Amino acid sequence: MHLAYLDDSQDQTQSSLAMFGAVIIPTGEFGWAERLHSIAAEQLFSPDEIEEKFQEFHGRDLFKGEGPFQGMGEQKRFDAIAVLLMALRHHRLPFIYSAIDVRKLAKSTLARGLFETAHPLVPAFKLCLLGIENWAQSQHDHFPGSIRVDYSDQYLLIVDETKDAELKKRLRNSYRLLRAARPYVLKSPNRLWHAHDAMFFGDSRDSVGIQLADLCTYFMQRQLMKQNVNVKDESDQFYRMFSDQVICAKPEPEWSEHRELLLAHDSV
Repeated sequence: MHLAYLDDSQDQTQSSLAMFGAVIIPTGEFGWAERLHSIAAEQLFSPDEIEEKFQEFHGRDLFKGEGPFQGMGEQKRFDAIAVLLMALRHHRLPFIYSAIDVRKLAKSTLARGLFETAHPLVPAFKLCLLGIENWAQSQHDHFPGSIRVDYSDQYLLIVDETKDAELKKRLRNSYRLLRAARPYVLKSPNRLWHAHDAMFFGDSRDSVGIQLADLCTYFMQRQLMKQNVNVKDESDQFYRMFSDQVICAKPEPEWSEHRELLLAHDSV
């Protein structure tokens, strides 16, 4: 069973972008990701310091040298980021995301109605889940326009825990609307045919996968927020490390119906 770790990111300064990103760790690959996570931690802290000073990697803090990484040299921090992203680059872990233009969503009454909420993270979450499902279906043969369920491509969803009780409730409801509790009962509408029967929330401090999702979502957000793609910054080098693994969720009919609200790195 594949593991799909999800984290959200909403730009707090301009409030113009909300997104969910997911790192997929296929069967047999988790050990490599965890080992690289340990190597990255050892680059920043001595073995005696890790238990006392280190809890988790946050993409923004690590890149900017804030929080627990304040005072650490840039090269040291950047080396740690590179080690973490090696998991995606060398083990070809997919990163799937959906990004919503918050300002456009706020102005679109029709879109808010169709997405059933004005909270921008909820539609981003739904589209990201559907993108994960599309990826799972692409891993095995099936006739165009048809769905063939292959149980070897089932996935378990693990979402970063949130203190926002209302958002958490909406995310759970969104999952259940897309993944029926009894998908093989004829009257149960279902779109997540390869998803496990329940999704779970996890503490990022205890989850290598959620921390990787946070890291990738942060650098993906920086790319999407660029006013001019020709202007380079230091984060570009890290985005390039996993850019070949990036997939923008484009489920239908949502992608075609709401294209003007959605951001994509490939602009297609």
